[in-house]
Amino acid sequence: MGSQRMLRTFHLDFNPYDADHRRVAEWLAAQPNPADAVVRLIKAAHEGQQRLAHWEELATRLANELHAVRSQMRVQPERVGSRLQVDENPESAQRLDTMFD
Repeated sequence: MGSQRMLRTFHLDFNPYDADHRRVAEWLAAQPNPADAVVRLIKAAHEGQQRLAHWEELATRLANELHAVRSQMRVQPERVGSRLQVDENPESAQRLDTMFD
């Protein structure tokens, strides 16, 4: 049995007053095989949707990672006070004061 072509008819709502519709109709009419052109468009749209979903997933993961890093970097108020207390040697402080006078 040889390959059989299945003929299908598609109905598209064409609005001659819509510039995008006219541009698409002109592009489609200029294609050597309009049916193959439509198939390529559908495949490209599907691939675009998959890529968009992938990028959205990556963006969500990145946002979650940033949130986690920010949470880890937050300094607790009780820890700030203890870190700021530094025992200062009065003699070295006096030497520094004289250097910058």
